[in-house]
Amino acid sequence: MRQPASIPVGISDLYSLNGQRITLSQELGRGGEGSIYAIAEHPQWVAKLYHANKLTPNGLAKLHLSLRYPPQNPAIAAPVDLLLNHRGQVLGFMMPRVPQGYPLHDLYTPRSRRQKLPFFTYTHLHRVARNLSVAVSALHHRGYVIGDVNESNMLVNPSALVFLIDTDSFQIRDRLSGVVYRCGVGKPEFTPPELQGKRFDRCDRTPAQDAFGVAVLIFQLLMEGTHPFDGVYLKSGEPPLIQDRILAGYYPYGQRSVPVRPKPFAPPLTTLHPQLQSLFLRCFETGHQRPEYRPTADEWAVALTQAEQSLISCQRNPRHRYGSHLARCPWCDRTEKLGGRDPFPGPNTIVPPVPKRRSRSKPKPPRRVEPTIYQAPPRRFARPKKPFRRNSRPWQVIIGGTLSLILGYGGYQHWQMEQGRQMKVQEIAQLYGSGQYERCLQAVRQVPLSVRERVQSLGDRCHLGQARQLVRSGQFSGALAELRRVDDPTLAQDTIAHLHQRITSGLLDEAQAFYNQGKPETALAVLDRVPQGTLSPEQRQDLARQWQQGWEANQRRFEAAQAALGEQNPQGAIAQTQELTTDHWQEQGQDLRDRAYGQLVNQALSEDNLSQAEAWLEKIQDSRQRNRLASRLGTLRDRLEYEANRESLQQAWAALYDGDFQLAQERMSQFSGNVSQLDRFGDERPERLRQALSNYRQLQTWLMSDDWQRANTWTRQQLQRFASRRVSCQEVQLLDQLWNEQSSGEQGLRQQLEYKQEQEILGQLNLSLEQQQQLSQMYPRRLVMGQTGADLDYRLANCLGVN
Repeated sequence: MRQPASIPVGISDLYSLNGQRITLSQELGRGGEGSIYAIAEHPQWVAKLYHANKLTPNGLAKLHLSLRYPPQNPAIAAPVDLLLNHRGQVLGFMMPRVPQGYPLHDLYTPRSRRQKLPFFTYTHLHRVARNLSVAVSALHHRGYVIGDVNESNMLVNPSALVFLIDTDSFQIRDRLSGVVYRCGVGKPEFTPPELQGKRFDRCDRTPAQDAFGVAVLIFQLLMEGTHPFDGVYLKSGEPPLIQDRILAGYYPYGQRSVPVRPKPFAPPLTTLHPQLQSLFLRCFETGHQRPEYRPTADEWAVALTQAEQSLISCQRNPRHRYGSHLARCPWCDRTEKLGGRDPFPGPNTIVPPVPKRRSRSKPKPPRRVEPTIYQAPPRRFARPKKPFRRNSRPWQVIIGGTLSLILGYGGYQHWQMEQGRQMKVQEIAQLYGSGQYERCLQAVRQVPLSVRERVQSLGDRCHLGQARQLVRSGQFSGALAELRRVDDPTLAQDTIAHLHQRITSGLLDEAQAFYNQGKPETALAVLDRVPQGTLSPEQRQDLARQWQQGWEANQRRFEAAQAALGEQNPQGAIAQTQELTTDHWQEQGQDLRDRAYGQLVNQALSEDNLSQAEAWLEKIQDSRQRNRLASRLGTLRDRLEYEANRESLQQAWAALYDGDFQLAQERMSQFSGNVSQLDRFGDERPERLRQALSNYRQLQTWLMSDDWQRANTWTRQQLQRFASRRVSCQEVQLLDQLWNEQSSGEQGLRQQLEYKQEQEILGQLNLSLEQQQQLSQMYPRRLVMGQTGADLDYRLANCLGVN
């Protein structure tokens, strides 16, 4: 067992959070951040130990959050426990052991798929895409964002199950403090257009941006590894890179006209299910500028399930699966187009991969040594000598020609190399002239050392141009780093000084923004990056001192506001929070202000001061507290409204009994809100009041117009209802008052005499003759038959005070 040199203590001195001893066995893998080990006590888990200085405070906080809010999905290799040394220092974490699998790119590349998973069909690819969508959806529902979506962070086993790894780089948000721990990396091929060219450690990722990368992976899975933005560039010049095409929205399968067309050997888009085609169009064309239109992982899972269920088998090759919306098998056509290379070979043509074996060199047989036999030297015969000639020796001609060729070839090689260097210098100059400073710097870094001096000046100018672009985009730290790479300090001193001033201004604004956001340590770190020549040490100290004093003053005001709130002094708490100066402290004080306004609302409610309570409620920004207090305000509003309506109803009845019909109508018009609550008053309810007011005003009209017959008929009805106790005594008194007021004329007296003459007995009540005469003078032609007449006489006697 080998112990990595980057671990500060022995591998055996590791413990979990609950103090359990953890023993590591063999090393399973090693990466740039750490190494993966098997765990002897828990075979179902593995341990990841970080290299020295690789576990930052930000990463440690992210690990704690992952333990607090686990993804709760077996397909996600998330941390399940931390690994500590004997001093309690975190060295790594434990996570579920992922079964043996293959990276996602081994599946959508036809050649590697045939070698490693030869039995996979188009159905399996749909299932892998669906399982990928389900795993990403589980992450999003738990508040995670992958950020770095790419094919290397996803493993697939032979059962088409997808496992997400490298989860410690996922973005997660602390639900208590609201702090977002970002994902600082990403591949341009899977990055949405709104993030192209930006620094990922400064961006809060969203699930809609994950959806772009997931859609790219699904497209490559179902389209034989073809990238959705890859294709044949139709314009002149060098074709743009994939990330540039993503930024420009060059989706060759969409409805917009773009200077790119699909590659001739790429599968046609019609191979996909129509619903999948629609989702890809939404993601890459409609959602290019509006990320909210991109399909979610849940939508992909549903669509992929339906697409998989619609697949049918080819009759020529049962391993060819294609959508039922197609008239013929597209894989047979593709096999013919590729010259016989079948993406999904038939069962008889599949050759399982055989593991390679190291071939052992066969031992050579020993050389046979023949015994030495003496042989006589060959006989030499003298030949006649030729006359000496200076140019007749062939070796001189050969040597001279060879040297000439060597020198000529060397000169040609030197000339050719010099021409290559000159073309490289011209290329760098063209990149600089066209403003492509980043590519210019890449080209400068790639030139050999022998040419580096020639392009050094161009490299400095490219650094300067790159600094200008970064300043314009607000990336002041990056611009300062580019200026520091300029080797020639005399190059464009005015421009460099101007950029230093703009960088200083931008960094100061950035530091002030961090300070306002409640991050004073980050603000001080940004302040330290300000160029030395543009800000003196005294100015740095003064600004840092001002921040420190302002922070302490805000903290004192915040604590004073908390104390005032605890002492039931909401006005004092509000006054203290209104003096907080930065955005961070204003946000912190807003909660205290909401609580203080809540106390003021409760005080106003206890005093039945509805208008004041509503005024305080409008100042509360916390929706939950507003809803809770609004419910109490509604209860008070209903009660006050009920009491006001009840009082108006009583006043209206009193005005009616007094014969003041106009005042009764005015009191009725003062009803507001839910009047149905007054229906429980029985005969005094609002509807009964409206009917009584209408009836007595009609009686008054009849009496004033001498329509005695109608008045008499309605009066008899009212007296009959009075006898059965369905009319109050006050209404009978009002009836009597109206008759007395309107019957004083000659016609009225004559009508009363006629009614009295027609009257026979007053009922069965034992009344004296004087009482009967008094009653007979009150109303014309009363109902006097039977028990009803007796009840009427009895109630009239009591109501009108007849002795």
